Amino acid sequence: MKTLKISIIVIYSLLFAQAESFIHGRIVDAFNQLPLAQANIIVSGTENGTTSDEQGEFVLQLSEPGYYSLYISYIGYESKILNDIWVRPNAYDYQMVVLHPSAILMDDIEVTDSYFDDNSLSNYSVIGFKNDQIRRAPGAGGEITRILNSLPSVASVGENRQDIMVRGGGPNENGFLIDNIHIPNISHFNQPDGRSNGPVGLINTELVENIEFYSNGFAPQFGSRLSSFGDIVYREGNKISNEGNIGLGLGGAGGIVEGPIGDKISYLASFRMSYLNVISDALNAGGLPSYNDYQGKIAFKPNQFNNFTFLAISGNSLYKRSIGDATSDGEDNYGNVKNKQTTLGINHRFIWSKNAYSNSSLSFTNQELDNAFYNIISDSVLQILDDNYKTIHLRNVNQIKIFEELYMINGMEINYRDLSYDFILNNFSFNDDLALLNNSAFFNLVIKKKNFGNISIGIRAEKSSFENQFLYSPRFNLALNLPFRLGKIILNGGRYFQSPPEKYIGIATHNSLKSVRADQVSLSYEMLLNASTKLSLAIYNKQYFDAPIVYSADSTASPVFLMDRNITFNQLKSGGRAESQGVELLVEKKRAENFYGHFGGSIFNSTFTDYLGNERNRDTNYQYLLNVVGGYRPSNKWEISVRWSFFGGKPYTEIDEVNSILLNESIYFTNKYNEKRTPAYHNLFLRYEYRKVYKNWNLISYVEFWNAYNRRNIETYSWSNSSQKIIETTYFSFIPVGGFEIEF
Repeated sequence: MKTLKISIIVIYSLLFAQAESFIHGRIVDAFNQLPLAQANIIVSGTENGTTSDEQGEFVLQLSEPGYYSLYISYIGYESKILNDIWVRPNAYDYQMVVLHPSAILMDDIEVTDSYFDDNSLSNYSVIGFKNDQIRRAPGAGGEITRILNSLPSVASVGENRQDIMVRGGGPNENGFLIDNIHIPNISHFNQPDGRSNGPVGLINTELVENIEFYSNGFAPQFGSRLSSFGDIVYREGNKISNEGNIGLGLGGAGGIVEGPIGDKISYLASFRMSYLNVISDALNAGGLPSYNDYQGKIAFKPNQFNNFTFLAISGNSLYKRSIGDATSDGEDNYGNVKNKQTTLGINHRFIWSKNAYSNSSLSFTNQELDNAFYNIISDSVLQILDDNYKTIHLRNVNQIKIFEELYMINGMEINYRDLSYDFILNNFSFNDDLALLNNSAFFNLVIKKKNFGNISIGIRAEKSSFENQFLYSPRFNLALNLPFRLGKIILNGGRYFQSPPEKYIGIATHNSLKSVRADQVSLSYEMLLNASTKLSLAIYNKQYFDAPIVYSADSTASPVFLMDRNITFNQLKSGGRAESQGVELLVEKKRAENFYGHFGGSIFNSTFTDYLGNERNRDTNYQYLLNVVGGYRPSNKWEISVRWSFFGGKPYTEIDEVNSILLNESIYFTNKYNEKRTPAYHNLFLRYEYRKVYKNWNLISYVEFWNAYNRRNIETYSWSNSSQKIIETTYFSFIPVGGFEIEF
């Protein structure tokens, strides 16, 4: 009996006793990335603290796991609050902290402590999300794009897909970098025109340290996109010991391993695979979607002046619709879509001196798209596609401090695309190889007036091999601090260029296409309501020029705006015009104590002019968007969160039912293109999360209810030849989503 009691005590202590918890981190100068020694780090509300060493590193030991905030200060620099840090044993909690030189205050200007970090060199408006915010967001399923579509500037096509449309733009107008490495596409199930066709993204957000998202204009170092840029940073692996986790979540299972390789190298790797076939009916996927992906990062830091990042991301996805699936859903075709994408990249950060550093990256991406769809009745070919895209991207960004208040950012990019097209679409076929080279250089000058704000003036110059001219993109940003803590005003404007969809360059005759241009101007007001709450209000106007459009003498030809949907036509020219204008409101509440969340809404109008000169609605001209996201965490063990989304009806073109029956194919009233609207969309997401810390492992479990009140939200309408009627395509019905993660 004594032996049994001792055994029980030992087993219990191994499983349930609490281990020590630590926060590791590094503090560096925001400009030159050099370490700051002897910075003060204090756990908010306590006397527990430490200082950074000569390498800027620090370690804080905590008495118990939980959520903590750190207050960090250093003489001559602005203090910073790091909030909502989830600390637990058996996990590596590492904080990369950047501090900015402090401002010289005027008598009527006072700076207060803030949970928001917006003191970038360019000071363009940016929204940031950390790893834990992405993981716990209700209705997001751990996906970056579903986090972003809760912002007032971003519209989505619903939960079924990964697409985001920023300020009236199309799904292919958004660019992304990971650790300064170019990523052509961040979605599984991607289509040739840049749209996604599935609910899962390529990026494993468990690896993401943070993302900064620019939708209110962006500086010249970000280019070749018309609407937005996402700057993603993957975290570095555990530098002290090996650890890992396994998990099960929305549509997939996977695991992560990480750890040190010697003193100067760390690794981070993940693998995921799907089980979406089990829940495809609830997802209204219309078929069988499946995927897997592998991702990894190696960080090598030989000294404080050099840092090398090696990145590998590879993903495969398959969407398969059988004859039985097509028949039961009233679809007229069956087939499959296969996608493969692999990116290999390296980035070198080199600190030249305390006044200059650079980031230089080289990446290679291979994308393979294999589609085949057939008529359900005749088995005739509707579409066969076998495309291959290879991309080599070189990028260099240099930041130089000229004087105390004068900074320069310059660099260059080279993007080479080798594209092989081979497709059949109804009676139209195309087989061609296309090589495109885009060279660009950029320059940005930033004047930081410490009392008043800053001014950013820059230009981007680029030239593509398919057109014989240089394109210049001037951009400016003025951020003006208001006295008496009344906030600041941000005025920015800029020109942005993007190549037309590449397949059009090959299809179009007589070299008739140009780069698409967008000019945007916006005025924003930002104010801290308190240290953890910020209000932002923006108005904007964006105009498009030289978009590819169909030109035809046939008045029944579809007047679709081809930056929204790259439907295949061979009668194309650059002459498309579009315009978007709107007002956006965002109130963000960081978790200072128990509550957190944000409220975002916009009223906007996004239209285009078709080839007949008629003004039409763009595909996602919902006209209003509203998202309310909030969470409550009464203890370290559990929290609840909620998201309610509401947006106007999606424009669509009415189907001519009489002629569709007569001709046995879908016929639309093209003269009334996008004049109809689906019913308004609204949806409620609920999430409950529970966390438990054991001796040698941690458990994170959650359950979510998507479309909690089971509203039937209609995405669009289509014609079914097999059933000779109009059918509705809907978003998710009510679906419970559960998952867990075990850290060890």
